[in-house]
Amino acid sequence: MSRIPNLDNLKKGFQAPPIDGSLSVPQIYDWHLIHNVHYPVFLYQSEDGGAKKDVVLTYGHVVPAAHEAGRYISRATGVSIDPSVKLKPVIAVMSASDSITLFTTLLGMMRSGILVYLISPRNSPVAVAHLLSAKQVHHLVVSAEPHVQQLAHEAVEELKKNKNIKVDMLPMPRFEDLYHCTPADVSSEGPSDFDPLPKRSDTLSEPMYIVHSSGSTAFPKPVAYTSRMQLQLCRSVATSAFDWCGEVFAVHGLPMFHLAGLGSMTNIIAVGNILAVFPPVFPTVIPTPESTFRGAIDSGATLVFAMPSNIESWTKDATKVDSLRLMKAVIFGAAPIQDSVGAHLVHVGVRMYNLYGLSEAGCISEFLGSDWKYFSLNPVCKDAVRFKSLDDGTYEIIVLNTPNYEIALSNCVYDGHDAYATKDIAEPHPTRKGLWRIVGRLDDQIMLSTGEKTNPGPLESILRGHPMVKDSLMFGRGHFQNGILVAPKDEYKFDHQDKEKLNAFRDAIWYVGVFDMLPDVISNKYGRPMVERMNAYAPRHSRLSKEMILVEDPKRPFQFSAKGFPRRAPVLAEYDADIEALYAEVEATSVPDSNVPEDWTLESAFDFVKQLVHGTMRIKVTAEQNFFLYGCDSLQATWIRSALMKALHAAKVLPSDIELPGNIVYDYPTLNALARCVMTVVSAKSGSTIRASNEQDLLAYVERYVGEFFKEVESQDTSTGPLSNGTTDPVQDVVLLTGSTGSLGTGLLAQLVATDAVAKIYAFNRPSSSSKKTVDRQRELLKLRGYDKGIATSSKVVYVDATMTVDGIAIGDKTVEDEIRSSVTHIIHNAWRVDWKMSLDTFQDCVESVVGLAKLALSSPHHKAPKLLFVSSIGVLRNHRSGTVLEQPITDPKTAFGQGYSESKWVAESILYAIQERTRLRPVIVRIGQVSGSVNGAWNQSDWVPAIVKTSLTLGCFPILKGVCSWLGVQGMAGALVDARDCQYTTLHLLHHRPMPWGVLAQVCADEFGVALVPYGEWFAKLKTAMEEELDVTRRQTLPAGMLLEFLGANLQKQDVEGEETFGMGDISVDKMVEVSQTLREAKSLGPEDVRQWLSFWKSTGFL
Repeated sequence: MSRIPNLDNLKKGFQAPPIDGSLSVPQIYDWHLIHNVHYPVFLYQSEDGGAKKDVVLTYGHVVPAAHEAGRYISRATGVSIDPSVKLKPVIAVMSASDSITLFTTLLGMMRSGILVYLISPRNSPVAVAHLLSAKQVHHLVVSAEPHVQQLAHEAVEELKKNKNIKVDMLPMPRFEDLYHCTPADVSSEGPSDFDPLPKRSDTLSEPMYIVHSSGSTAFPKPVAYTSRMQLQLCRSVATSAFDWCGEVFAVHGLPMFHLAGLGSMTNIIAVGNILAVFPPVFPTVIPTPESTFRGAIDSGATLVFAMPSNIESWTKDATKVDSLRLMKAVIFGAAPIQDSVGAHLVHVGVRMYNLYGLSEAGCISEFLGSDWKYFSLNPVCKDAVRFKSLDDGTYEIIVLNTPNYEIALSNCVYDGHDAYATKDIAEPHPTRKGLWRIVGRLDDQIMLSTGEKTNPGPLESILRGHPMVKDSLMFGRGHFQNGILVAPKDEYKFDHQDKEKLNAFRDAIWYVGVFDMLPDVISNKYGRPMVERMNAYAPRHSRLSKEMILVEDPKRPFQFSAKGFPRRAPVLAEYDADIEALYAEVEATSVPDSNVPEDWTLESAFDFVKQLVHGTMRIKVTAEQNFFLYGCDSLQATWIRSALMKALHAAKVLPSDIELPGNIVYDYPTLNALARCVMTVVSAKSGSTIRASNEQDLLAYVERYVGEFFKEVESQDTSTGPLSNGTTDPVQDVVLLTGSTGSLGTGLLAQLVATDAVAKIYAFNRPSSSSKKTVDRQRELLKLRGYDKGIATSSKVVYVDATMTVDGIAIGDKTVEDEIRSSVTHIIHNAWRVDWKMSLDTFQDCVESVVGLAKLALSSPHHKAPKLLFVSSIGVLRNHRSGTVLEQPITDPKTAFGQGYSESKWVAESILYAIQERTRLRPVIVRIGQVSGSVNGAWNQSDWVPAIVKTSLTLGCFPILKGVCSWLGVQGMAGALVDARDCQYTTLHLLHHRPMPWGVLAQVCADEFGVALVPYGEWFAKLKTAMEEELDVTRRQTLPAGMLLEFLGANLQKQDVEGEETFGMGDISVDKMVEVSQTLREAKSLGPEDVRQWLSFWKSTGFL
């Protein structure tokens, strides 16, 4: 639920900008920086060491970041940002990056006067090459996803080989490069100063960006948008009767390279709505139906834009429909939605609206009109739209280029104007004049339910070249994927209901080359793939699977026109029942190109999954490569899930009435992970509950990495050292600290700098291509968290931007690597991804970093290997049930089950314990507990404690409990970890040994806000009742604990005992840590003043 501080006051103070043409869109953003600096632009949820945290980016954040983006692209390409330079080359951007980073980059390029050319990464390589060639592009900015990189390389090679055109590929900036902080560490205000781009005088006719059509011809066409057209989009939403200001608009599933995504850039500046998006992380969050829905709900959105395919998926879940009913608007576009779905949602009270627009002519429909299926014309373009009769009760929509309305592309002259004939067929409402709906395409373009479009002509033409094919017609309107209806040549016709012959024919036309037609069976001796030639030509969303090939019934032959072409509409209408039956069959039973194992073992499951995934994706991935980083899309994920389900049903290990989770491929995105998941189902004989991991999974992880580790180091004498002679051990400590820019990392850096025994600190962070140095980012983050920013420039600190791998550190400079290896005495490994939803396999790189740092430590030339302190988590004890947990290894992996984050920490611990037994490495594993405020009281306001505080203020009462809170502030936590760097113990627990009674927190809050103290059960009941009401967004914002009902409800089952941890995991010993750390021994118990400091901080941010 959204918790935007002071939203009501911000709405009242929002100043609408001039959209009359006196300012361009980039200039309006600069205008907002002056007039609406604190007004929100983006809202997303970050997960940084605790519960979800709402992060708000204001104009004060976004505009300076955009200026930084303009300079970044200018430096990378050498293109001048001097306003006096008028002719500039076109710079193309092909990115699957998160919405915020791409949005900011595009805005910065426009602001600097660079003409940006957006290319969809869903195109084929030949289509990308065509688009680059069409605008003579020589610079291509590419995001880091492997499948986007591969697509770019193939397109660039195509141009170099066939047209001798050289295109330079440049890296897309990351969020950290532009905003100079991590997504979780955004300050409440933007930078106080920044280096603005030179002022420009944009003209209304000046092109601002280029998009491309969806492929209504053989290749997509570039479409340029001028400043005037951008302002038309602003006015299109500003004319709506709906009050958009302050509304949270969820656009998680909207690609920013699409016109609809770019439209959001113009909408927000005109009317003041706020965009809820996925967090700006890498890898980018995959927009599945589940993730987009959860994003909308968690953000407290009042409006949501979704593709019809997502809405259709949500409709299957009654609880999701209940949530949609609370929305002020559920908006869909770019494709039709099934009538039955739309009618049902409207019937149960969901406020549905459709939008109609196109790249070539802008937004045609009114925003939030009066009907869910039909649309009325937008007032901005109303006078420029014509309906050309097709003499059958339908009309083609034509948009004129007039003095008052500009279009991006014209393809005809109509009523004396240059015009764009859309080829969209519209039908008027039978009784309500002025309402229209789209019912088809003149050029037969297929609109899928995903919003993607397929132009069937060129693809059908390719298949028509097969020696056995007379003709074919593609279909798929309103469905998730395409299919094709094929008419065999007369000599190859057969009974289409004969499954054996059908499958043989599908195999035959899949290939072309040497083939033979036998009387009853078609030989399988074929050469180069034929349908795959179509797939190579087509965008990914238009590709076919073998199961979606339907064959003509000899009793219902194709109807042909006088010119010899199949009559598309009549033929497809005649086969409508067959087509719908095929979709139902494929959804239920599809197993593309895979042989189901007879004997289910981990090895056979892996082989099955490997064949299935490779056959579906048409590329090969290794056992540990993430499918989605190598191009797997939602359609392919659906095929893989469907095939798995059929195989498990057929093997009778999954009951026929139980389905696999819709997100199973997203949750287990590697061959190894998916195979292990399959074996979990096989072993359990049920799919009702599918755990993220089992005991064998975790043990296998440990065994694999430990085995590989000792294979590599067995030739070295790692038990006693030294590895080289004549090297003197350092007198003072030299520390390698990973993750110095995180919350705890900042505290650790400050503590190490203040420690006299530490001579040097290598602050190790991910590489950044930003011109802003890591030292400058570190300075800003120290200030944000209440530390002296001068710590960042201490002579002790050396910043190292590099990656950690299973082999060690990858700096790219052997001199620096050797210097670190020969001088480091301590390694504090603090960097770790925080994501509570992801499976163990997602943390593979984190686990490998532990192995790599162990190798680094053992490669030291000193007799004594550097101490490796690993910051673990008490989350590894999440399933501990009774008794005191001592500071010692946990050998039972079941204690960490249920969360990929805690499982990964357990695996890392176990790897270090195993390495310790056979080498001279002596690691220190510290399991840390709840972190409270920083030195200035700053505490993540999305954590569960501030959520309870704010909710209690709304409910008018605060829960009282008998338990205690063993929380420790960032400074105390960092100090204790530094104290433990030379510890001889292997395992420690870091929690406060003098816990604060919960009652202290409760009493201070009660006194501060004048609320009553009530038993926890009564407080929870009030919260639950409040959440069952139909809440508007403002009310929901005041009840942030409502998103924690499951967690808070679990506490009801616990016995509230005086002296025991509140909301905790039972009795956890800290005896050894107290012995080791003077900081912890001397740490005062948290008290009323600490609570008041937290409250003061939350008030200062507007949270309270």
